[in-house]
Amino acid sequence: LKKGSAYHWDLFVVGVINIFLSIFTLPWMHAAIPHSPLHMRNLADVEERVDQGHVHQIIVRVRETRLTGIFSHILIGLSIFLLPYPLSYIPVAVLDGLFLYMAVTALDGNQLFERIILLFTEQAAYPPNHYIRRVPQRKVHQFTGFQVLQLAVMCA
Repeated sequence: LKKGSAYHWDLFVVGVINIFLSIFTLPWMHAAIPHSPLHMRNLADVEERVDQGHVHQIIVRVRETRLTGIFSHILIGLSIFLLPYPLSYIPVAVLDGLFLYMAVTALDGNQLFERIILLFTEQAAYPPNHYIRRVPQRKVHQFTGFQVLQLAVMCA
């Protein structure tokens, strides 16, 4: 990224804010909105290239803009005015569907999710040039099992 240093400044500001929130025993905040990876993916120009029978998606360029991030955070701030009356007109099923869609689209590209899918996939159906072909299947499944166990302990 050409303007990548600004993200370090963002994290510094969030860190300072979290110090003050900790002093007053308030919950911490985080600067990223839930759909940030999807947002960056939409700003990217992607080409699909075939290499030895395997399709690779290559990011050619990313449009770097701060406007979309600013507007999304402004809209999040303005959403406080939707409470409680205007938000009550939106059916809960619609909101559930929106969050379910965001969750499912966020799974794309998640290596843990892809390795869980590999548990139910025949070894002959693995992609031909994938890293999974060079690592023993047992080791990959052990690693995935440890990650799932850690996730279960963390969420319990």
